[in-house]
Amino acid sequence: MDKLELLLDMIEQPERYSEQQILELLADEEVRKHYEVMVRLREAYDMEGKSEREESERMKNEKYKLLFIRKIAAVFIATAFLGGLAFAAYHFLSPRTENQSAEVTAPSLIGRVGGESSPISFSDIRLDSILKVVAAHYGKAVCFRDSTTRELRLSTMWDCEDSLAVFISTLNEFDGLRLKDEGDTLFVESETVEAD
Repeated sequence: MDKLELLLDMIEQPERYSEQQILELLADEEVRKHYEVMVRLREAYDMEGKSEREESERMKNEKYKLLFIRKIAAVFIATAFLGGLAFAAYHFLSPRTENQSAEVTAPSLIGRVGGESSPISFSDIRLDSILKVVAAHYGKAVCFRDSTTRELRLSTMWDCEDSLAVFISTLNEFDGLRLKDEGDTLFVESETVEAD
């Protein structure tokens, strides 16, 4: 074996040689130069590989960041779209609530009160909405002493030419309901029926 082959064998399998044999081989000027070239090549190769791995890792990280940002954007857009769709569906498909019905009914009835003297029919309207219209016509305030009476739904007739006392007596005919006119306020309370 020549010295170069021996050097290569020592590098690949150092366990087969003693420390003394390795030092003797490296003491030769020609072998040492070859060894130094091999070490530099190995370092250059390692540096190049490391640089490529770092670049590959950096590109991989950037790719994951971009994918992550795209996913977040997609989730945000989908959430906004579904929220808007749900909002629109709710408002277009949901039935009118009691409060909406009362708010729509009361102003339209107030408009009728001013110019017409024919009776006005309240059909399945909340008591607080009916009294809002009637009390405004007579210049009265309304006070509910009992919260359950506010949400009662009634069907009745009202002629704005009649006195307030006539309207109160009509509503007092309903079971469990009492209206009282005291000063500038209409008081509404539930009537409890006492058993004998």
